[in-house]
Amino acid sequence: MQLAHAVAAAGQLVTVFTLVYAVAAPVLASLTGHIDRKRLLAATLLVFSAGNALSAVAPTYPLMVASRVIAALGAALCLPNASGAAVVLSPPERSGRALALVMGGLSAAGLIGVPFGTLVAQAVGARGVFWMIVILGVLAAVGVAVLLPSVRLPNTLSLRDRLALAARPRVAALLAVTAVTTLAAFTMMTYVAPLLAATAGITGRGLTVVLLVSGAASVIGTAVAGRAIDAYGGRRVLLTALFAALAGTAVLPFAHAPVLAAVVIFVVGLFGAGIVPAQQLRLMAAAPEAGTLLLSLNSTALYLGMSAGGALGGVVLATLGATALAAVAAAVYLPGLVAAFLTGQDVMSLPEKRAQAMEQNNPM
Repeated sequence: MQLAHAVAAAGQLVTVFTLVYAVAAPVLASLTGHIDRKRLLAATLLVFSAGNALSAVAPTYPLMVASRVIAALGAALCLPNASGAAVVLSPPERSGRALALVMGGLSAAGLIGVPFGTLVAQAVGARGVFWMIVILGVLAAVGVAVLLPSVRLPNTLSLRDRLALAARPRVAALLAVTAVTTLAAFTMMTYVAPLLAATAGITGRGLTVVLLVSGAASVIGTAVAGRAIDAYGGRRVLLTALFAALAGTAVLPFAHAPVLAAVVIFVVGLFGAGIVPAQQLRLMAAAPEAGTLLLSLNSTALYLGMSAGGALGGVVLATLGATALAAVAAAVYLPGLVAAFLTGQDVMSLPEKRAQAMEQNNPM
């Protein structure tokens, strides 16, 4: 019983972090649009580190909750601003690769950080993991301060105009695609361990290998997706990625051989990694003058989808069993694929949009 309470309490901390991130990302992006990205990224990393330092020493549960709020506030500014800075610093024809590089870094961090963090936790406990995160966060802040050049993003819209962007039908549709597809992915992947155990008998070390395969696929997929986006455009890559992720998810329950299941997981991870950078590029092309805000809204959609996916997967696992997880996830992917198709072609490429925005900001 005590173990169940501990697991539930840990889950609530994850929920707090996720919800604060989702709500804070667009608000903070609007309030900090005038700040140099170099200074802002360094500051957000320090805030994130401070939150984790408090987690490492928090003597009570309420203080631990407060520490996760602080960490989430720092994290909420990191991904959208890193993505926006990457696009500005890259040549227009390499925008897709720039966005994919940021997402690839996140995938690589998960691939390396999860097993490494587990080893640290076994050696020095959970609080030691928090201190490890603090050290890495501070080092990252120093690296940004020393190596990143000054970056200022377009900031021509009022707060009201920026928030009104989310109500535009095209922007709202793109954000809905992000939320629904993330919901589908995390419905299954949050509980992939019991699913693989039930369908392919994969447990223990075998499960660790499959998860490493999935992480490696995500790293490779983001690199491939970046080049594909630059060559073929965000919409084509998005539709291909969604179709492959849906198909792989649908056939996973029938992959009873462990090797075959690992191959399917690799395919899902490989193609699924292209969804986020393709969505980011399409959003920035929709309104490059408010790119960071749109990226923060996309982050909000991502984290809401993660939270909802974990909740839906839990319900499916409790009521229908592990084998039903993939079928439900595939069913959720389908409307996301349809919505992505209905958003239509991108009227103008991101490089063209960026050039147009620069002309409007600097009239002759």
